[in-house]
Amino acid sequence: MPLLFGAAPSPAGPAESILLFVASWCAPCHGELARLDAIGRGAQPYRVLVVPFDDSRATRTMLERVPPPQRWQPDRATQRRLAAEVARRSAGLPFSLALDRDAQICAAHAEALDAASAAAMVAACRR
Repeated sequence: MPLLFGAAPSPAGPAESILLFVASWCAPCHGELARLDAIGRGAQPYRVLVVPFDDSRATRTMLERVPPPQRWQPDRATQRRLAAEVARRSAGLPFSLALDRDAQICAAHAEALDAASAAAMVAACRR
């Protein structure tokens, strides 16, 4: 359950949230979406937001299974910055970032997310 730590130079997204990056070509990402409710319970009081890693039609279709309040589509500049952050911290998906109360990156997880790893990310952000 590797956790990676570091600070971002500017706000990365919604405060007190875990950003779960997904793409249609990422097999473990489909499993994460199937466990989204459990992951969300593990992340409390943070919320889990699903973020498309790419803009493909297949990924957009995949996101239709996610309730709208649990989706986050950043603006293009933020999406590019986050994609670069993912590439810097990981070899690819699955990957998640946690954002603290100031919307700064406070933890990262470079494997498929589950309830326990979501809870560990939140604990790391609250230290």
